Amino acid sequence: MSARPLSEEEYARMVEFLGAAGRQRDRLLLVLGCGTGYRITELLSLTIAQVWDGKAARKEVLVARRNLKGGSGAHCRSVRSRRVPLSAKIQELVAEYMVSLAATASPEAALFLTDRSGWTAMNRSSAFRMLTRTAKDCGIDERRVSTHCLRKIFVARAYRATGHDLIKTQRIVGHRSPMTTARYLETDQSELDELVRTLAA
Repeated sequence: MSARPLSEEEYARMVEFLGAAGRQRDRLLLVLGCGTGYRITELLSLTIAQVWDGKAARKEVLVARRNLKGGSGAHCRSVRSRRVPLSAKIQELVAEYMVSLAATASPEAALFLTDRSGWTAMNRSSAFRMLTRTAKDCGIDERRVSTHCLRKIFVARAYRATGHDLIKTQRIVGHRSPMTTARYLETDQSELDELVRTLAA
């Protein structure tokens, strides 16, 4: 079964579950991914200093070009660093997560750390296992869930927020082509059908 975006109700269920379980790291990863549209490798490249100034959460986060998809290699010059503002909710979750970390955490340490290896950065496989396990615990078919679901949720939200403007959505999510953005939206067929009906009216 291929992964498709979680519904907002399913997303909220997972966020609530992680919060109730005291799993601040996992909750922040889920909310940050769905609230910024960064790919999982980009999220896992973040350091504490990129979201925390030592006293409070930063109002925006910048992922350097080298950590973005296509940001290295022969065509890297066509890829730009991507800055995304952080909502008040995300800033609040960052602050809560920082409280859960040791006071001696280095600003240059990875933001998302493993549970077992001290200050080692969480990897993609660990993130995938966390998401699928959480989905299962929330009564959601884990076969539908992948690390890429987070970005798909963000794209769907951006598409709705722009009034179904594909070009604006493309710019928000940082795709090179609107065709790439359209492929993300193919899973939300009900909304696309409704849009077609509106155009035909």
